[in-house]
Amino acid sequence: MDYLKASSVELKQECSGQVVDDSEVFKKIQGIFRETLSKRGVRVITGLGKYFRQIDKKRNGLLSQAAFKEALKVFHLEMPEGDFRSLWLILDDSKSDKVDYGEFTHAIFGEMNEYRKASVRKAYMKLDFNKTGSVPVVDVRKCYCAKKHPLVLAGKAAEEEIKSSFLETLGESCSNPNEVSYSEFEDYYEGLSFGITGDDDFVNILRNSWGI
Repeated sequence: MDYLKASSVELKQECSGQVVDDSEVFKKIQGIFRETLSKRGVRVITGLGKYFRQIDKKRNGLLSQAAFKEALKVFHLEMPEGDFRSLWLILDDSKSDKVDYGEFTHAIFGEMNEYRKASVRKAYMKLDFNKTGSVPVVDVRKCYCAKKHPLVLAGKAAEEEIKSSFLETLGESCSNPNEVSYSEFEDYYEGLSFGITGDDDFVNILRNSWGI
């Protein structure tokens, strides 16, 4: 029993140490991209999400190491080879040379906290009241409100101008130009989230835009 207890403690310490090591790798890589994302987070994340979905021919959410390297190159997000190898060893725990691209994206960029995600889901549910998982762009246009956008309030832009800009950026991430899926909608707000420090500021943007 003493032996088993000692072994169990050692295993727990080893596992918790591994979690800390993994977290440090993620933090380092996220630090590499922080400046890039603060400037163009929305377009990078929506573009990358669309790219991954297009090359995922099997529609199983998994891609190879070579595919991820090529994607990072296409979006000018190269990282040091050693960091990429460390990241891959953590994510490819089954040693199958395939990794879920949602996990990969969250590992290199981080992700919204649950408070923010809940508001994004609430906004999408208001659009997708039939729970089909897809919303026509015409309905998105009807529901989106730009009245309280800072540029509109400051008299620097018209509501229609802001709405068109939003729809254009969101549309670039969509595989089908006439429909917006939840993952595409979330990608847009994941990118927007990088430039907004306060949770309440982020949630207020959703409230003002969608009336939630």
